[in-house]
Amino acid sequence: MHCRARYDITSGVTGEDPQTDCQSHREKLAAYRAELEHGRLEYVRQESRWSWFRLVAFFICVLVIVVVAVLFNIWAALIAAASFLVLFHHAVARHLLWKGERLTTDRLLKVVDESLHDSVAQGKPVRDWRRPEDAPAVSEALPTVIPAGPTWSLTDQERDDLDLYAQPVGVFGLLNRTSTDQGSRRLRDMLDGPCLSVDVLRQRQEAVRWFDEHERERLAMMAAALPLRNRSEQLDALVDRLVTATRNPHAAASRWIRIWSVGTALAFLYGFSQLLQGRYAWGYALAPVVVLNSLIASRHKHMLASLRDAVLPLVELAPALRGLLGVARCARENLPGETSLSTLREHLGKVVTRAEVPALCERLGWMGLGGVARTLLNLIAFYDLHVGEAILARFVPHRDILLNGLAASAEVEALASLASFSAAQPVKYYPRWDSDATVSIDEGRHPLIAFDETAPNGMHLTSEKRMWVITGPNAAGKSTYLRMVGVNVLLAQVGAAAAARAMTLSPVRLQTDVRIRDDLARHESYFLSEVRRLRRMVLDDRTDAPLFGLIDEPFRGTNSSERNAAGIALTEHLMASANLFLLATHQETLAETAAKSESAENRHFQEQLTDDGIVFDYRLRSGPAGTRTAIRILEQERYPQTLLERARELMRP
Repeated sequence: MHCRARYDITSGVTGEDPQTDCQSHREKLAAYRAELEHGRLEYVRQESRWSWFRLVAFFICVLVIVVVAVLFNIWAALIAAASFLVLFHHAVARHLLWKGERLTTDRLLKVVDESLHDSVAQGKPVRDWRRPEDAPAVSEALPTVIPAGPTWSLTDQERDDLDLYAQPVGVFGLLNRTSTDQGSRRLRDMLDGPCLSVDVLRQRQEAVRWFDEHERERLAMMAAALPLRNRSEQLDALVDRLVTATRNPHAAASRWIRIWSVGTALAFLYGFSQLLQGRYAWGYALAPVVVLNSLIASRHKHMLASLRDAVLPLVELAPALRGLLGVARCARENLPGETSLSTLREHLGKVVTRAEVPALCERLGWMGLGGVARTLLNLIAFYDLHVGEAILARFVPHRDILLNGLAASAEVEALASLASFSAAQPVKYYPRWDSDATVSIDEGRHPLIAFDETAPNGMHLTSEKRMWVITGPNAAGKSTYLRMVGVNVLLAQVGAAAAARAMTLSPVRLQTDVRIRDDLARHESYFLSEVRRLRRMVLDDRTDAPLFGLIDEPFRGTNSSERNAAGIALTEHLMASANLFLLATHQETLAETAAKSESAENRHFQEQLTDDGIVFDYRLRSGPAGTRTAIRILEQERYPQTLLERARELMRP
């Protein structure tokens, strides 16, 4: 069975024509799917043909043996059937070859179908939107094969504000194409801890971009991981066993018992052949050997029991090992020798060349032998001891190779997920990195909103212009704009393409105050909860990377006069810092404060009042909001005339 990609699909980087790029990508996937379907029909036909051929060859072998044995003797029958046995072996090999090709194609078809799935349009993710939890006792077991560099840990506030793990899709659900819990946890770690190192980000970005531009290779790797789907518990157990397994501490006793058992096994074979020839006295000669072996087993029962306890749980893990081997073989065929993917290819390659996984799985199969045969083999030759030692001899010494291979497989799944998301975006851009404090987005869109339902907007903050104050009416798009910026910054800092026409930034420490709720468990009111979240930005004194704060309606939980005073003081304090901020508000005084500062600018959304109601274009414009439609809306909704006149009177300066 092979998983090498047979064709090449490339995709654009910046998306010159979004609708055309998106359609072209889907058309290429659809064309590839059609090729796979055509190939699958041929594989099914060949598999069926060779299945019948092996069956016919088997019956011919049996028939030849029976006929020649009747006419001549059994030895002549075996010699006559030898050529048919070779033919049968060839038929079995060809049948397995075509079956493997058909299974590989089935997996590729499933992955392609998942790639054609539009999570936003259908309101359902390909995999799961929930934040994966660590498995008990193995959360720290997998090694790090690709350095993550310094990271910034997001809090529940950022995860909630940016809808990272929200129903029905969420950002994680949009990204997640992993088949295993190990892969989804690695993707979660990337998302929860955006990277602050430009060098690490560039390396990860190169790896994601390679997967993006080599779609067939990516699909092949994702298809290779499909046999591990629904085997995450086995993988966790495999990791746990790799970490805790040790060689038999009673090595000397085990060695002498195994040497002795070779002699007893030969004695039993010879004695059994004598019994077949009618020399029944040999039965009495073999009885003492059985008794002696029983005494040895009783004397070392604790050693034999501990060995069985160590090895038997591994029997159920053979499918996970075979699945890892399939991923490793596919990685050797498809991953490149450049970018950080070469490191993953190297680790997975060692699983193929040095870990002896096929031999290990074969011996695990031997350990599954049960019934009377196993009991007799233990009495004659200490079968469990031989097989158990053979398993540990291949399992323990290759611990690091297998652990690194599992970690590399999870890393590949996470990177392929980021690339799958990037490849499907109508507009995408792999951000450029700047050493100065910068966050600049050109025509950014929120990836959780359908492309034709979003209006592109940009932003540009630097060390000179550190704050934008954004005003406008309710429902005009302020909060969505903040989330769009936050999500694209986060995508950039995990190595994915941003949903934007262009983007330049320096690594930032993202903090948000967009969606505040009461926290009754912590006895926090709405206002107290907001104050404590804003305090993180006010008291920030770190200098390793600039803080990038997204604030929506500061101090909304208190009265208007205190809110106004605290809001102005907050704005002035943040403008005086070296950090970057987007602040959305209804308060005109905050816009006026920004207008007086050289480090801040005003932007606004606006609305239009028509006979049919309020119309928004969701476009961000320069300057503060100037439209006032609240009283006109009251009038349109037929409020009393006296109330309207009083409101206009109060509005006059």
